[in-house]
Amino acid sequence: MNHLSVVRVLALGGLVMAAMNLLAALFAVTASEYQFFTVFAAMAGGLSALSGSVLLLTDKPLRRSRPIDGLAVAILFWILTPITLAAPFYLMTSEGEPRLLIAIYEAASNLTTTGHSLVDPSLNMPASILIWRAMLHLLGGIAALTIAVTVFAALNLGGPGIHRSRFFTIPEGSFFTAVAPTLRIMAITLLFLCSLLCFILISGGIAPRDALSASVSALTTGLVNPELAVQPIPGLNPFLLGMLVLGLVGGTLGVLLFDDIYNGRPGRILVDPETISFTGLFFLAAFLAFIAGLPILSAAGWSLSSISTSGMQLIDPARLDRLPLVLILFPVLIGGAALSTAGGIKLSRMILLTRRVGAEFRQLGYRGSVQHLQFRGIKQTEESLIGVWVYLVGYIIACVFGILFLSFMDVGFDSAIRITIGAIANAGHILVDQIDSDHPAVILAALLGMILGRLEVIALLPALNPSFWRS
Repeated sequence: MNHLSVVRVLALGGLVMAAMNLLAALFAVTASEYQFFTVFAAMAGGLSALSGSVLLLTDKPLRRSRPIDGLAVAILFWILTPITLAAPFYLMTSEGEPRLLIAIYEAASNLTTTGHSLVDPSLNMPASILIWRAMLHLLGGIAALTIAVTVFAALNLGGPGIHRSRFFTIPEGSFFTAVAPTLRIMAITLLFLCSLLCFILISGGIAPRDALSASVSALTTGLVNPELAVQPIPGLNPFLLGMLVLGLVGGTLGVLLFDDIYNGRPGRILVDPETISFTGLFFLAAFLAFIAGLPILSAAGWSLSSISTSGMQLIDPARLDRLPLVLILFPVLIGGAALSTAGGIKLSRMILLTRRVGAEFRQLGYRGSVQHLQFRGIKQTEESLIGVWVYLVGYIIACVFGILFLSFMDVGFDSAIRITIGAIANAGHILVDQIDSDHPAVILAALLGMILGRLEVIALLPALNPSFWRS
């Protein structure tokens, strides 16, 4: 491993976080929230000094970086960033609670675009904290997209290249040098679309606070304002609702949606396997919700929100308690496209597994037949599918272990299932009213689950081997 490259990249990330804290400090001053201004300003100064010192005191690496160095940065980013950026949330906790752990949980929940909050909902969320949550969602969304397109694609952690796109080509030179243009494209695209959607919502009469929360939540498939999980945005008319739906679809499909657009072939998105599967899953989940007693529009809104793992309520959620637990978890388990911020197993993996099972059944009827499996026109070998099976097994093991651990912690079985799957799928609405703020073990388990979900489960395995960090 090129330790020097890893440290310098993390230091550059520290400068970005310092700029975020400085911007949040300016918002805090504008909102006359001077207590939060002090924290943001101190964090900006500390991170600037630390990161700048690292960059000044270390030389540029002589050896070129490799994809394995990118994986190390990804692992350290998801683990260290919530700890680094937790300070503002500490002021939102109460005496008698595990305040530091809750603050880290809040930061991790927003960074992973889960969006769940343990802060007392009766407290009015300060404007600077709402903006800070939106910033963390954007940072996490950009990081998730960039890591998927670059690191996971280079290491082929998804199996048959499900993370590959036209935005990144494995370089012959330094890996991090090639990542920079992709990071820039992801950041500009996501920030532009969030700004555009927010402007449209504000122009339509939505309050700026709600417009910011809704636009960032939709495109990062997160939950900037936890209240959006239990009540719809006030003032939404059919046009604005349609814009929000488009934002959720864009967030769920992610880079897949822009891959063909940037290459002048927008029509291909309509026939892509992930788009077709997303559409089919949407109608299936909506139909099942309708059968369970939801009105058709409520069923459609719930289906889209759940598949995106955002959980943002598009329609009045008064009747959602009619849905059985299995149906609530079904769309969340699958999630969105592989190159998106939506959690879950991912549509592409389910497509490959379904096709593989179908091939096995066909071969049972024709023993001597030769079955060929294709994905996006590329023939898949047995070896290429091993990663998908390993991921599925790892996902199941993580879920089972989490459910068993929470059950031993005296958490009800239904709650244990919701907490485990909701955390690993980064679906904050599944976690609402499930975690007690005075139960540190449960909070820690959910915190680790959210990070595990962002690391795609299987990517964390190398970090458990000491030789990974020494080599």
